[in-house]
Amino acid sequence: METLLTVSLPFFGLIFTGYGAGHFRLITANAHVGLNAFVIWFALPVMLFMKMSSAPVIEAFDPRFVAVYTGGGLITYGLVVVLSRLLFPRLSWGERGVQGMGAAFGNVGYMGLPIMIALFGDAAVLPAVLVIVFDHVVLIPLTTAIIEGTGGRHASLLAIFKRVLFGMARNPLIIATFAGLAWGFTGWSLPAPVDAFGNLLAAASAPCALFSLGLTLVGRPLSDGLEEVTLTTIGKLAIHPLVVWMLASLVLKLDPFLTAVAVIQASMPTAANVYILATTQNTYVERASTTILVTTVIATVTVSAFMVLFTAY
Repeated sequence: METLLTVSLPFFGLIFTGYGAGHFRLITANAHVGLNAFVIWFALPVMLFMKMSSAPVIEAFDPRFVAVYTGGGLITYGLVVVLSRLLFPRLSWGERGVQGMGAAFGNVGYMGLPIMIALFGDAAVLPAVLVIVFDHVVLIPLTTAIIEGTGGRHASLLAIFKRVLFGMARNPLIIATFAGLAWGFTGWSLPAPVDAFGNLLAAASAPCALFSLGLTLVGRPLSDGLEEVTLTTIGKLAIHPLVVWMLASLVLKLDPFLTAVAVIQASMPTAANVYILATTQNTYVERASTTILVTTVIATVTVSAFMVLFTAY
């Protein structure tokens, strides 16, 4: 209960503060565009760089953790796609791919990383960042390939690969992660003014990201198709963390700390990246938007529950 009061409530409180500011028009409807740009291009990448540059990568890296989260995400993705094929046969495979991504791609950057640091300190940075890298390197290419390959566009695998690789090469979170790793391997310390500047900017990442997330939820429609959204929501908030827990505890037997990080990260609501990809590909856009809203609202309860359960490791 102490964890719920000291970590979970403030984080979700920031989200709904942002939502309230937008809903009551204290801030203009499109203000989140600038705030998102600040978070994505400046605050969050700098935080990732600062954390990764000082992370003991070689000592802390555990391939079993990668296998647990990767396996859990892909199993959830596949299960939701199969269930969607059985329950909603009218959907295209591209639309099912977006559903699968919505169930496996959590808000591990805006929400997950700050929450992990608040809960477990810097020890959680490396595994939390590995989750971010997995989602971007595995799930985005997979979903893009399904949409491109089954949507009548018949793009070649090489064309899909080039498009995805180009997108990742421009992703500031991926760039910052690997830049921080590279700097960390040099063993050099950052100059004091640069270190102070980085820490100051990084400190803005969590509150700005969460407030901006609340702003982006304003005006998202609860349109028809709630049956489909329900499947994705159950996949994201229940099946994904459950599968990750089973792999971590029963199959690969991770230590309790890594299990807690993996499960709590897996419990995060659907990320805005799913909506961005759906919009870019013009596939399943409204349902993706609704999924983000529904999972974020419900996650105020479910993520808090997982935090309480797994912080006593």
